[in-house]
Amino acid sequence: MIAILFRHGKAVSAQRAGSDEERWLTEEGKEDVRRVAKCLPTPTAIYSSPLRRAKETAEILSEVFNVPYEVKEELSSGKFNLETFAKVFKPGALYVAHNPDLEEVLRGLGCEAKLSAGGAAVVNVGARKLLALLNPEYCP
Repeated sequence: MIAILFRHGKAVSAQRAGSDEERWLTEEGKEDVRRVAKCLPTPTAIYSSPLRRAKETAEILSEVFNVPYEVKEELSSGKFNLETFAKVFKPGALYVAHNPDLEEVLRGLGCEAKLSAGGAAVVNVGARKLLALLNPEYCP
């Protein structure tokens, strides 16, 4: 039972965007997402936080993998935790969300990992094992 936890790409500051919810991806952030996506298996589904930077990340991933994405309120910043992950979990799916939520879910799954913006963790949920940590600096 594999899951891919993906932290949104680098985004502009909340001050520049006017609010945290409206932060958009930088060009570097978009490129990081594309680079990491090339290192990942194709997900069965893509779920995204409703925040703009996460949706923009999901849009890029959707284009790369030719898999539609769906917005899930449960992935919002501050709402995503092990309990909500269990509710939305689908084997093989990719989840675009935020830190520190993602790292807390990883810890709850028995995996210690630091996710950079635009980074992904591939986890065997049943075995509680981190299979891959793909931060942008690790992907060509």
